[in-house]
Amino acid sequence: MIFRYDNAPHHEISTFPHHKHLPEGIKESKEKGINEVLKEIEMLVVGLR
Repeated sequence: MIFRYDNAPHHEISTFPHHKHLPEGIKESKEKGINEVLKEIEMLVVGLR
């Protein structure tokens, strides 16, 4: 897993219930639309080249 956005209410953080799962742990995150997520994936893929 590289990252995953989640809105399940299982973490008490300031952006509750929205958060982002990363290999390092949980990060606060606002709600993301599909276009924002695809742009983030694109930036990661371009960075890997």
